[in-house]
Amino acid sequence: MQTLVIIGNSHAGRECYYLFKDMLEHDAALRTTMRFKGFLSHEGYAGNLGELSPLLLGDDTDYMPESEDRFAIGIADTGLRRAVYENFQNRGSAFFTLLSPFAQISRDIRWGDANIIGHGCAFSCGITVGNANYFNSAVILGHDARIGNCNFFGPRSSVLGSARIGDGNRAGAHSLVLERARIGHGNSIAPGAVVYKGCGNGRFMIGNPALPDDEAGSLAADGM
Repeated sequence: MQTLVIIGNSHAGRECYYLFKDMLEHDAALRTTMRFKGFLSHEGYAGNLGELSPLLLGDDTDYMPESEDRFAIGIADTGLRRAVYENFQNRGSAFFTLLSPFAQISRDIRWGDANIIGHGCAFSCGITVGNANYFNSAVILGHDARIGNCNFFGPRSSVLGSARIGDGNRAGAHSLVLERARIGHGNSIAPGAVVYKGCGNGRFMIGNPALPDDEAGSLAADGM
């Protein structure tokens, strides 16, 4: 039997645990092939597992993966997600995608691995999703969207048809990326922001229409 190990010992890790429990409850076949093993902290992070603290196995730097282990990355920070994914990939570890039984997912999606898809997500047709992305609750992906690696999408964020998202981006709750927009790498989209055409790399996008925070600040100072 395979065993699920969640890397991450705080709130996101707890969310992943209960997501997996829901998967087991709704999938009899999965219950016969997989069980939960425990959590790993990342590089000594104190974490906050609350009532789940007895399930902590130790730290990821000391843990020796076993052949039956399958790993999920319960960490919201995009930089840490990438670091953990690459570290365990280099160690030859196998990953597991957590997919809510309450998500609506088109059958023709092309997946990478180590993704997390929360309750209420709705993914349309023709979508490509890379590796180690975290889609929180009620995220919408429109037709033919392309998502890179190690991104985080907050609750009720949306990416519309044919938009392109690079790697390591964070989309805040209720943010919206409009159709055909192009988002580079390492950007943060503020909660409620609406991105029309896109942005390059390493920007913080805020407002409607969303602008980089330095440009938005300049407009505000000018009284616009």
